[in-house]
Amino acid sequence: MTKVHAGRIAVVALVLAVPATSLAQDGGFEPPRTEWGDPDLRGHYLPGPYQALETPTSEWVPPEGANQGQGAAFSRFFEPDPDAPARPTPARPDGPMIIDPPSGRVPFQPWATEQRNEIMARQDQLEHLDPRVKCLPAAFPRAHLPVGYNTYQIEQGPGFVLMLYEWNHHSRYIPLDDSPHIDPAIRLGMGDSRGRWEGNTLVVDTTNFTDNTWPVGHGAPPEGAPGSALSTGHGVFHSGQLHVIERFTFIDANTIQYTATIEDADVFSQPWTLRYNALQRAADDHMLFEYACHEGNGRNLSLMTGIDVEAARVHPIP
Repeated sequence: MTKVHAGRIAVVALVLAVPATSLAQDGGFEPPRTEWGDPDLRGHYLPGPYQALETPTSEWVPPEGANQGQGAAFSRFFEPDPDAPARPTPARPDGPMIIDPPSGRVPFQPWATEQRNEIMARQDQLEHLDPRVKCLPAAFPRAHLPVGYNTYQIEQGPGFVLMLYEWNHHSRYIPLDDSPHIDPAIRLGMGDSRGRWEGNTLVVDTTNFTDNTWPVGHGAPPEGAPGSALSTGHGVFHSGQLHVIERFTFIDANTIQYTATIEDADVFSQPWTLRYNALQRAADDHMLFEYACHEGNGRNLSLMTGIDVEAARVHPIP
């Protein structure tokens, strides 16, 4: 993949609003300050260690030879390839990211549980395909979940925070000026974000999403697994009523804890909250990579275009 120079930057912290009993505290860590006095989030970050998002509601044993959810990403992007970026190796936490409800499960309404299982059973059909596989926006909190080929860069100025994502070259401008959300008729794949500081925590309120993304999903689910057996968050959909509140909080000089509360009364029976050490400070020489979403994505290009991409591919002359 081609590397894109992205300048050096420091760190960011963004966490979602959750019930008072489960909010991450600053823990006494005092982050550095910008020239204008805000916590300094500027920098490059890597995703945190893999962690199950949810607790499965059923057991499922994949057939012999099925893809176990590994090897679905481009192998050259990961160690031990010499071009792979260094990755943090903190201990993998026990338990799922979802901290509320205590079951660790996405609180679907009954009809939505059935719909999720149908979505996962029909991943060979375009209309049910994972939106990220179709190179649609990641939305939130999915854009901050642990995927090895998504890294981050944070910029700040007086009155705003700017987040850059390797995934599909997304960018996110977060004003801190108490301005209202845009007109509800305007819908955006990454939503409309408004931020504020609560002590050393950056709180971001995002609305106005389109309804063609999944709010969660990370890693690669085992092939053929029903939604009830997944721990990755795949197949979790939402309506246009999606509302996400995030909190980014430094817990030490190199780690930003991310908490997100997801609300959508059309799909979920209650708001639900996940928490995860999502941003790990990268090395000083880290750069964002160019994420070419459809590069080598022959099977899914065929689904989307009806063209046998592999047959049309130009092969080198022996």
